Amino acid sequence: MITRKRNNKNDNDENIHRWLISYSDFLTLLFTFFVALYALSNLDLIKAEKMTTSLRKVFKVIDEPISFEEDRNKAVIEDLKKILNDISGVTIKSDARGIVISLPDSLLFNLGSAEIRPEAKQTLVKISEKFKEIPGKIIIEGHTDSLPVSPNSLYKSNWELSSARASSVLHFLLEQGLSPDRFTIAGYGEYRPIAPNDTEEGRAKNRRVELIIQR
Repeated sequence: MITRKRNNKNDNDENIHRWLISYSDFLTLLFTFFVALYALSNLDLIKAEKMTTSLRKVFKVIDEPISFEEDRNKAVIEDLKKILNDISGVTIKSDARGIVISLPDSLLFNLGSAEIRPEAKQTLVKISEKFKEIPGKIIIEGHTDSLPVSPNSLYKSNWELSSARASSVLHFLLEQGLSPDRFTIAGYGEYRPIAPNDTEEGRAKNRRVELIIQR
């Protein structure tokens, strides 16, 4: 019985003093931290850079993580370019809004019309199939040039025409099985040009529908 008590006492002593290990580790880290602050307080950029490198090694700090969003956008853009490569006038880019697919009005519509041309439907089918693979919200924007609509037009202004064109593209994509809650449409008329409206070439660039995969 005496031997057991002695063993228990030794075990208890060992457990009681175990906190010293963690405490000493904490003091070491705290000392390192204050040394770092002292070094960084001096305006020696070379020393600061060396200290930063050392701290990264000691604390195993990794560089900033890779932007998976950026990599994903690049992959999506490359896929879209592959399937739309042979279609004249289509541009695909990434900007602050997200991934932007710009379709010229000459591809989608006849002059002054919002009815999708039969030869354009295959292009929209290709895009819709890609949209099924990509998560996220999509904005459909209609844009026109600055020339007024024809007096015989169904639409009172470029506002209505651009909105109707965005709506036509939306309904076609929905017919391909895409979910309505992913979409927003907007008609901007002539008020968001990407080129001057004083030449035919510039006006042709402005007449477009943009499909924006949001970030």
